[in-house]
Amino acid sequence: MIVGVTLAPAIDRTARVGRLAFDTILRPTEVRVLPGGKGVNACRAAHRLGAQVVTTGVSGGHAGRWLVEALEREGLAPRFVTQAAETRTTYVTVDETGRSVLVYEPAPAVDPAAFTQLLGLLSDGLLGSGDWLLCAGSLPAGLADDAYALLAELAHAAGARCLVDAGGAALASALTTRPDVVKVSVTEARDALGASTYSSAPELARRLAGAGANLAVVTDGKRGAAAAEAGHTWVAIPPRVRAVNPIGAGDAFDAGLIVALAAGEATAQALVAATAAASASVLELGAGELDPPRAAELRGQVTLREVRRGTL
Repeated sequence: MIVGVTLAPAIDRTARVGRLAFDTILRPTEVRVLPGGKGVNACRAAHRLGAQVVTTGVSGGHAGRWLVEALEREGLAPRFVTQAAETRTTYVTVDETGRSVLVYEPAPAVDPAAFTQLLGLLSDGLLGSGDWLLCAGSLPAGLADDAYALLAELAHAAGARCLVDAGGAALASALTTRPDVVKVSVTEARDALGASTYSSAPELARRLAGAGANLAVVTDGKRGAAAAEAGHTWVAIPPRVRAVNPIGAGDAFDAGLIVALAAGEATAQALVAATAAASASVLELGAGELDPPRAAELRGQVTLREVRRGTL
């Protein structure tokens, strides 16, 4: 089972228009309204790929109640802790050329008591041996930098594995717990390591692995993703697709990676599966939505190569 933690969930409103323009009314040809946030999006993709999932985190107010009800309707098994602060809404508008405008309301601060309740929920049986805990997204106000580190330690104590998808101080703290998987973007990896803008994804993945991640994955958009583990480094290059909405591709990547690793696939092949899942997700309007047969088809179009030291 995959347990996805989303500390800053949102109601995601995504609209598709013919062409983005300013100072005029844009009339969408399609609108998707979904419960969102990185952990939610990843669980949606994992559920589409056949995994059993549970979504959890902190929600609040009328928007939070709607979010939990919508997750229930999707079959994403919500187990959210509630607080008074209203869950936020995000707005994405994309056009036929692939351009987008993103407006994200700030996430409400998380009540420390709600976070303590969430830890208790996870440790009291929600998370078990053999499960995967997915910790994804920026930490909202009200939480200390070690929030994901605490969650990773809890996962290991329960006999579960943990993937952390976060940047900044939250990532640095989580690395001290030796998480099973760290997955970040090139920008997040450079910020965390103090590396230059010329540092490549394979180099950054190796450095993150050396800093504490058992498996480190660094994504670089259309250039692909690099994974480093136990002295080996691989790069997966995605196939070319015409994106409808690239938002949430990283979350689908997380889902594809965990589903493949949970199924016992080798790291290199799990990297291919994750890349294919991300590629399939950009063909859909809603974040975390994907067509499993399309993902399987795209998997055969991913280019994989192992990178030897000195060939970065």
